[in-house]
Amino acid sequence: MENSLHSTETARAEESEKVKQLLKRQNLLLGQSLIHIDHFLYLHKSISRLNLEDIEEALVQKLPGILSIKYFSLFLFDKNKRTLKLACHNHPGWNEAKEIPVSKSNVMNDAILQGRYILEPDFKKSKYFKGKSNPLFKNHFFVCIPLMIENEILGVINLNESKSGGFSVHDLDFVLNVIEFISLSISNALLYQKTEMLSVTDGLTLLTNHQEMQEILKSEFERSKRYNFELSVVMMDVDFFKKVNDTYGHQVGDQVLIALGEIISNICRANDTGARYGGEEFFLILPQASHINAKNIAERIREEISQRVFETDLGDFKVTISCGVAQLDLETMDAPADLIHVADRALYRAKEGGRDQTVVGGDHGAV
Repeated sequence: MENSLHSTETARAEESEKVKQLLKRQNLLLGQSLIHIDHFLYLHKSISRLNLEDIEEALVQKLPGILSIKYFSLFLFDKNKRTLKLACHNHPGWNEAKEIPVSKSNVMNDAILQGRYILEPDFKKSKYFKGKSNPLFKNHFFVCIPLMIENEILGVINLNESKSGGFSVHDLDFVLNVIEFISLSISNALLYQKTEMLSVTDGLTLLTNHQEMQEILKSEFERSKRYNFELSVVMMDVDFFKKVNDTYGHQVGDQVLIALGEIISNICRANDTGARYGGEEFFLILPQASHINAKNIAERIREEISQRVFETDLGDFKVTISCGVAQLDLETMDAPADLIHVADRALYRAKEGGRDQTVVGGDHGAV
């Protein structure tokens, strides 16, 4: 009887100890969950923004601490070019190329193709280790996670080395939840960025649209007046464009405009503005450029488009453009409209003079 009572008391004590340990474990998990929730809300406040640069800055400052990791890098994926562009990271002294083909990184390529994370407990024992150090993965574990919205890949985020020395399934679960939120924030920022760009961009040529061009010209006009800087503009027009549309169709006509837009973008300087003025007319704003500089730029564009061959079912053809140049003259010009007027008159002279040429207007050339 005494043995039975003793066994019962022992069993109760063991059961009581198990319950205590279970409650202790539950309290610990609850505490960790509350900490994670607090971190998540902290991150939410930091990156719930529509500016991609602000999001990237917040990630650099706060993501390692929130995820308890040492290093991370975030690449944005360009599915058209099949490239990964470095958006942000916290690797000290890392100055690698900012844009790489996806094929150059086996692990990120696999993560994108599979649409799922890749976790390796030890980088040096993984199939991705090539016998030498990798700036993205120092030692120990690494995780490569695709940033996804539904089935669309936005980019890849790489995590490496835990501050606690290990990485558990519980850690990964929290990380994946955070990454999902980061993906949503980046998606919203990219969409906002695209919307902002479209509001000031011509949808066909991807040059600045007419309305934004007028705002930029007004700003550059005032700046040039204030600091006595040179300012020139170029107005250009595709010769016999109606004939192109009538002969080959409007889709081919659009190809001509797109090609001219690409040439303008490639030749213009970083601080220049190339715009679609309307129809087949284009406009260049060239800050701190004389009429000579402007004519040289116009001539380069004119010569390059004249050499472009457009292939169609009705035969190949080429096009030419005419250009009118105007330079700011503070003694005779009071408003941006005066600059446009002189360039337009110079363009008219180029058309009258036989087309496929550049004419400088005002006191520097044609009236």
